Amino acid sequence: MSLPSYQPQRLAEGQYTFTISSEPEQRKHTGANNDFVSVKFFLRVEDSKGNVKSHVESLLPWEPKYRDILLAIGGTEDERGEVHLHETEDIVGKSFTAEIIHEEDKKDSSKTWARIVNIEPPEGREEEDVPIPNGKTGEDEIPF
Repeated sequence: MSLPSYQPQRLAEGQYTFTISSEPEQRKHTGANNDFVSVKFFLRVEDSKGNVKSHVESLLPWEPKYRDILLAIGGTEDERGEVHLHETEDIVGKSFTAEIIHEEDKKDSSKTWARIVNIEPPEGREEEDVPIPNGKTGEDEIPF
């Protein structure tokens, strides 16, 4: 009998390009004091050698990593510091670069999880490439 070889799926620590592979899943949770939503991102991950794996990252909307992902895929920040994506924009296929680190489980020190850190827009995307909301050109308006 021939069995397939063991093929580790865990991402090694290091730098990767992440591409959103399907629509993120929003899950409602009931907390002790209020209800909240978590967002699960399904990601295609590519290393510098072109090797591809999958990764799932679940984040809360108030986590700095969530903000960083939204900005990296084209979100804009308003005057209150909230980051929004344009509702008509399809984010499937959008990419960003980040590192993977292995983080110890808070409840069980024998377990670790692969987590995304240092999230940036993909290389080559400059500040000018960030979408400007409401069709504005980015030029200062002259009132005369």
